[in-house]
Amino acid sequence: MGKNHRHQKNLKFEKAKVKLKTKKGKTLPKGQNITDTSFKVKKIIVREQLKSHERDEIVSRRKLNVKELLSRLQHHNSTVRQAAIQELKEILQSYPPELLSAHLSILLQGISSLALDKERDIRKDTLKALSLLLGPLSTYQLAPFAEILVSYLCCTMTHINPSIKEDSLNFLDVLIHSCPSLLSKNTHKILPNFLDMISTHSHTSIPRQLTTTLNSRNTTIKWRIKVLQRLSSIFISIINDLKSRKNEGIKSEARRIFVDDKTTFLNCSHENNLAIWHISDDDRVVGYGGLRDEDFKCYVKSLMPLMMESWIEVRPKDVDGKQGSLWSQEAAEMLGVVVRILINLLDILEMFEGEEISGWFRVEVLEGVGKFLMGGFPYGLIKSVNQKGRKGRIKRQDDFGEGESDGNGLIEENLGLGLIFVGLSCREVGLGKREKEELERVVQYVCDQLNNWKCNEAAASSALCKFLRVLFLKASKNLYRNGISLVNILRRTISAACRQPKRELQSQLFAILGEIVLDHRLNELQR
Repeated sequence: MGKNHRHQKNLKFEKAKVKLKTKKGKTLPKGQNITDTSFKVKKIIVREQLKSHERDEIVSRRKLNVKELLSRLQHHNSTVRQAAIQELKEILQSYPPELLSAHLSILLQGISSLALDKERDIRKDTLKALSLLLGPLSTYQLAPFAEILVSYLCCTMTHINPSIKEDSLNFLDVLIHSCPSLLSKNTHKILPNFLDMISTHSHTSIPRQLTTTLNSRNTTIKWRIKVLQRLSSIFISIINDLKSRKNEGIKSEARRIFVDDKTTFLNCSHENNLAIWHISDDDRVVGYGGLRDEDFKCYVKSLMPLMMESWIEVRPKDVDGKQGSLWSQEAAEMLGVVVRILINLLDILEMFEGEEISGWFRVEVLEGVGKFLMGGFPYGLIKSVNQKGRKGRIKRQDDFGEGESDGNGLIEENLGLGLIFVGLSCREVGLGKREKEELERVVQYVCDQLNNWKCNEAAASSALCKFLRVLFLKASKNLYRNGISLVNILRRTISAACRQPKRELQSQLFAILGEIVLDHRLNELQR
């Protein structure tokens, strides 16, 4: 039974198979069953290669014009972008700026956009090209494009990529060198970014807090110093712009025109047609680059604690006012930049001579200067002491360990600090005991420096003359009123002017003495 069942199953399986054709099919003709290895060649023509450039057209070494190179700046390949910016840089070096004026707008837009590129080498070449482009141009030529430059600068300063944010300081250096006047007119857009670069703010009642820089090429202290140095440069550009306006006879303050519901006509004309007036319904607009009084006050209130906190982190722990404090190089740099910023703020306020805001600034800053800066006055710098270790390696003791004090290392900083304290105290009617002692210490320090002045640095000589000018011409009456005599320092100044071998410093000292003689209000010094 089992056998027959298996036989039936095999028969069904064989019937179900597909029967193949047994009939003979067609065959290929002879010679066509061989693989053909021959191939044909055809030229590929790119339309862009057929373009012909005019003789006077600006082209690169690869025969690409400006528009073609600018289009390649947005290419997805970083190598193409870098090659394009390098060729643009060569064009800017080879051709006069008059020929490039027709492409100025697109050049500024295209080159500035690469300041946000993720590749560091491309950003470096971009800043070089931008410096070449802006260098020959005047302020009037760049004025219509100020918004482009400032916008990209703000984008780099607030970028989420720390590397781009660090390079924004180099971008700012290029603009400060090429067009400082345009920056001074847009400081209300730029200044807040400096605070965000070194601090955080939670938009609550809690004040700003310093941030720590991680995963960066710079340490936190060096980063803060770099940011504050650029902030000082911005303030200097504001001061120079205000001075140039005054020298040209143009009023520094904007003309204020108040508009209300009853106003039907605005008379914008003026006898001096060179000035451009701004219409505003706010009666408290000042000339700090577009900042208002309240904005300026808020900025100083935020900036001062941040500078003092940065100062506290690097200052020496053992502050001794009599012997002077030993400072490391980083501490000396922080001291210098803080002093320069405070002097810049004093110079800006002096331009406007506003009693209200000047009084507010004096109260706001004087306490911090006396508490944190004057405690160790005068300051000295640690000389580098090299010692050999066990294996013959040289150990540097710049920041720690014992070192020799260089009392003449921080003359400019000490004179600047004295200038700040005298400038803030000169209008105080009644000076306290502590303030008098600190002022006497400052005067005595300058007397000692005048006794044997050997510093040949121009910056230190300028700081000395600026201090003496403020001390004698502005602060002397108030100091005499508070019982502080300036007879000794006046004699030292006369003696130093007579024996000074450097003619430039000698002429400046004699100019100060001449102003003292001619000013009838300085009776105490003329006796």
